Amino acid sequence: MATALELSNTEIRGMCQSYLHQNDLTANFEIISYQLQPVSEAPAGFLGSHFYLQVILRLQETGELKQLRLFCKSAPVGNVSHMEYVEDFSVFQKEISVYQHVLPDVQAACTEIAPKCYYADKNLLVFENLIDQGYRMGADRDGLLNYEQLHCCLKTLAAMHAGSIIKDHKKKPQIPLEENAYPSNVPPENLRLVNFNQACEVLKEFIKMMPKYQSQLDYILANFTQRMSSIFELVKTSKTRLNVLLHGDLWANNILFQYGKYGENPLQCRFVDFQLARYAAPVIDLITVLTIPTTSQFREAHLSELLAEYYRFMTEFLKRAGLNISDFMTEAEYYDSVEEYRIVGLIESCLFCHLVIMPTTCTQDLTGTADGFSDFFSRKRIDICLKAFNTDEIYRSRMQDMLEDFIDHFILQSS
Repeated sequence: MATALELSNTEIRGMCQSYLHQNDLTANFEIISYQLQPVSEAPAGFLGSHFYLQVILRLQETGELKQLRLFCKSAPVGNVSHMEYVEDFSVFQKEISVYQHVLPDVQAACTEIAPKCYYADKNLLVFENLIDQGYRMGADRDGLLNYEQLHCCLKTLAAMHAGSIIKDHKKKPQIPLEENAYPSNVPPENLRLVNFNQACEVLKEFIKMMPKYQSQLDYILANFTQRMSSIFELVKTSKTRLNVLLHGDLWANNILFQYGKYGENPLQCRFVDFQLARYAAPVIDLITVLTIPTTSQFREAHLSELLAEYYRFMTEFLKRAGLNISDFMTEAEYYDSVEEYRIVGLIESCLFCHLVIMPTTCTQDLTGTADGFSDFFSRKRIDICLKAFNTDEIYRSRMQDMLEDFIDHFILQSS
C-alpha cells in the first residue's frame, strides 16, 4: 500500500506543477528540497494519516525562492488492523474518485466547496493547506456549531447540491459511488455491519442508565436496533426523489471556517473528507449537519429558519444557472423529504458522537497502544464508552440529548 512516505521526485514535481497552474502561476522551476512532517504527535484522522509536505522551489525566470506547504492524507500507517479496516472500508479509493472525477464538474458548475486538490492517487491525497489561509474548525470538544456557522455551512452545502443538479442537467456522466458507510446485501461478518451492531449495543447500555426510560426499557431495547437500521435503506439513491452528490460525513470537524479580520462570524467554509460520498436525497446531508452539531433545544429554536435558508440558497444558485428549483424539487417535496429523513440525522448523531466526542482520557485507550484499535472494535468498545458516559459530563449530556430525541420521536411515538 503506497503512503505519503513513498513519494517520488516525479510525483512531487507533478504536485508543484498542479499548484502553480491552479494558482494561475506559470513558471519553470527547480525543486530545491522537500520534506514530510506529521501534522501532530497525536493521531489527527480516524480513517487516515495526515502530513504537511513542505517544498522549496526556485523559479527559474526570476531566481525567486518559493515555499509551498501542502496538506497530505494517506492511508493509515503502522497499525495493521487499522490499515485493514480502512482498506476494507474503501474510503481512500472513493475519495480519490470524488476528487478526480466528481468535484471538478460540480465546483465548475457553482463555486468552490472543497480545498484544491493537487494529487489524488495510490491512497494519497494532496491539498492546498486551508489552515495557512485562516480556515479552522468551528467547534469545541462538545462538537457543537452556532447559528452563524451553520448558516454559513448551509450556503456551501446548497452550492454543492446545486452544482450537482447543474452538472447532471448538462448531461455530464455520473460517476458510480458505491455505498461504503451503510452497505446492503453484505454478510453479517462485514466490518461495517459489525461496527454498526456494536455501536447499537453501546447505545443500549447508555439507555439502561437513563432514569427517564426505566418503565419502558424492555420495549425500547427490543426495538432500538431495528429503528436504527432504517438508515441502511434511507441513504440509498432514491427512486422517487431528487438525487445529488452528498458529502455523507458532515460533522463539525469536516467543516472548516474562514473568519474575517475580527474573527467573529465566518465568511465562508469548505468541506473536507469526502470518504463517504454518495448520490441520494439532498436533505440527508442537510438534516445531518443540522443535527450532529446541535442540541435538541437549538433545533427547536432555529431548525425551521435554517431549513428555509437552505432552500433559499438552493433557489438562488440554480437561478444563476438559468434553472428553476421547482423543476427539480418543489417546496412541498422539500419539506416532505425533511420529515422522511429527519430520523437519519439522529441516527448519524448517535453513531458518530459516541466515538468522536469522547474525552481524551478515553480515546487514549483507543490510540495509545498497538492493539488499541482492534481491541476497541472487537472487545472494549462498551467498556471505554461507558467510562466516558460515567465520568464526562459533556459526553453524557450530549449522548442523552440525542438518544432522548430519537427514542421519544422514533421509538415511543411509533409504538
